[in-house]
Amino acid sequence: MFQSIRWRLVASFLFVTLLTVGLIGVLALSLIRQQVASQEAAYLQANADAVARQAASLMEPLVNLNDLQELARTSAFLSNSRIRILDGRGNTLADSGQPTPEEEYLWLPSLLEIFPDLDASLFGGGPVRMAVPLDRSGRAEGLRRGGLSLDDLPPGTEYTVIRLVDSPWGTRVVFEQRQTPDTPQGAATPVDDAAEQGADQPAPRTVVQEISSQRGVLGYVELSGSAAFGAQTLTTARRAFLLAGLGATLLALLAGLLVSRSLSRPLSSLANAAGQMSAGDLSVRAPVQGSDEIGQLGRQLNQMAGRLEASFAELAAERDALRRFIADASHELRTPITALRSFNELLQGPAAGDAAARSEFLLESAGQIQRLEWITGNLLNLSRLEGGLIDLDLRSHDVGELLEAAAAPFRLAAQEKGVALTVQPPAEALTVRCDRPRLEMALANLLDNALKFTPAGGQITLTAQGPGDRVQFVVEDTGIGILPADQPHIFQRFYRGANGEAAGSGLGLAIVQGIVQAHGGSVSVASTPGQGSRFVVDLQSNS
Repeated sequence: MFQSIRWRLVASFLFVTLLTVGLIGVLALSLIRQQVASQEAAYLQANADAVARQAASLMEPLVNLNDLQELARTSAFLSNSRIRILDGRGNTLADSGQPTPEEEYLWLPSLLEIFPDLDASLFGGGPVRMAVPLDRSGRAEGLRRGGLSLDDLPPGTEYTVIRLVDSPWGTRVVFEQRQTPDTPQGAATPVDDAAEQGADQPAPRTVVQEISSQRGVLGYVELSGSAAFGAQTLTTARRAFLLAGLGATLLALLAGLLVSRSLSRPLSSLANAAGQMSAGDLSVRAPVQGSDEIGQLGRQLNQMAGRLEASFAELAAERDALRRFIADASHELRTPITALRSFNELLQGPAAGDAAARSEFLLESAGQIQRLEWITGNLLNLSRLEGGLIDLDLRSHDVGELLEAAAAPFRLAAQEKGVALTVQPPAEALTVRCDRPRLEMALANLLDNALKFTPAGGQITLTAQGPGDRVQFVVEDTGIGILPADQPHIFQRFYRGANGEAAGSGLGLAIVQGIVQAHGGSVSVASTPGQGSRFVVDLQSNS
């Protein structure tokens, strides 16, 4: 499953989310723990300082143990902590006892309302003694020391108990109405505080504050506060981060599925398109969505497929052309080869002793050999031109000189045939950058064709003109012309058309087109049967 990009993306989303939430959680919990510890220490230190200032007045000139004990118990009740008051040598003078998770105190004003004659000195006297701690059996220690207990109250007597209940947000005070039972009850079974608290309760935090006066250090206040509040805060924070981590994981899973789907779907489409292309169907195109990297990949894949399709089409066309070329070449070469074989057989047979016949056959054989050389040489040149294997020697040449040089070899032949050959140089000096021998060959082939198909008394004109940055070489004759059906094909190899009975191999115009295209130009024809033809070679003047 994880070999798929989609599921790897989902897994990476989950990993990054869990790692981030985990690191943030650890850092946040560490900061919360430090803050809670700092606040607890400040809280305990402030309470210890307040108790120390109050205890200083009870320790001089003489130590008042009862008042110190009541101070410790009352302060422990108000601060929900354990307070020990020590002398200068570390001996305990007063101890409030270990606070329990749920403390209970008897609210004395409720009994004084019932027993107005009750002696308040039994409870230590003074306005401070408003509450007396109840032990785990439900008995009030101050009442027992005063010779009175809750069991001595009449049945059904209502009294008020103050309960201190710890919560995650601090200590909560609850005033609870109770009444003595209608029938005497046995003593409750003491409960072990340590067993009830459990061994997993956090260790209390302790601070020590000096009790000082003008005489020096009188003693110390040791205040121990439960770390339950900080532990509960950390537990709540851990639970919050756990829930946040689960929520973030679910969101990361959903986001990963959506993002991975948006990425994997176009990639799957590209893979399918590439598979069809590799199977040979280059006409298929990949769907392109968006302008991101996947969209760019789709466009590049489509462009590659288009180029491959065009290349294969060109290769197919070249293959077809090669087949036609082989067929045409074999046909063209078959005639001179057959003639040479016949002449050779005659020379070795009946004509061996006939000097005149032998001379005639040798002359014909020389002509056929010359024809073979011309066909093979021109085929080689044409193949090199079409393949771009010939490096042109481009130089600037005068157009008028080119016209005269191209027409010179044909003047005598035209005179003998009775055809007027006219060269009309441009009115102004005109130059063209070209490979002169090859351009002369192209013009010579056009003149040779014009001379072949122009009867006696006809006219052949070779001119050049320069419209703008172009140079046009024009070969115009008054010959038999070219049929409209043949005009689109006359530049193909070995094509002769309706006038195929004329001498020639059908390669001349193909060579003309190859030379002109190698120069970056074009060649065209306009002809009317019975009125002549007009060939135009168009080149750039500075190509």
